[in-house]
Amino acid sequence: MQAALYALSPTDQLEPISIVSATPFNSAYPEVTDFVRSGLHKWAGDARKFKKNGPYIQFITSPNNIDGVIKEHVVNGDQEKLIYDLAYYWPQYTAITSPTNHDVMLFTISKCTGHAGSKIGNTLFNIAFLQKTFMNHTLVIITM
Repeated sequence: MQAALYALSPTDQLEPISIVSATPFNSAYPEVTDFVRSGLHKWAGDARKFKKNGPYIQFITSPNNIDGVIKEHVVNGDQEKLIYDLAYYWPQYTAITSPTNHDVMLFTISKCTGHAGSKIGNTLFNIAFLQKTFMNHTLVIITM
């Protein structure tokens, strides 16, 4: 999560970018967002109550780990960046009716290995999104 937040946070802004998620959300989101205190991003609460103009990042847990409902973003803005947390995107948890295709997707195997609460997994970035976002950066990717 920290890597995705860092990658999406602008470094040329005077104010940290707001991070939101629609309730009910993963209780770790506020802690993870503010843990490093980088000044690049800050927790701004419930996405349904978010009214600030400007850029923001929204965590979307889909399917939601409370009720299994497939979720989409709730704030509509022209400067939104979305991180889809797909920890429960497994056929044993919910009906998967179509493939997912988002710019940033977090996956975990922790639920299958008995490490619930841990984020053991990987992050997938859409190639076009990576090229646009990191055009002026050196990107090192380590894989197994």
